[in-house]
Amino acid sequence: MGHMTLTQIDLDQLEERLSGVFATKKEIAEYKSSLMDKLDKILKEILSSREEQTVLAHQVSGHEDRIQALEVKSAS
Repeated sequence: MGHMTLTQIDLDQLEERLSGVFATKKEIAEYKSSLMDKLDKILKEILSSREEQTVLAHQVSGHEDRIQALEVKSAS
């Protein structure tokens, strides 16, 4: 049985058939960039939310202190 070799036409047809199956490096880079942009927006929202929670926690703590002080004054 003889060995079959692929011709340039065979290689071109194979490349054409597989081009829709596998992503190119450029497509992967674009997807990664898009994904990182989306993750960056999500991370910024999370950080902003955490900062807001910290500020609100301090405000609540201050209000609790003032309420307790007023309760002590009214109880006396």
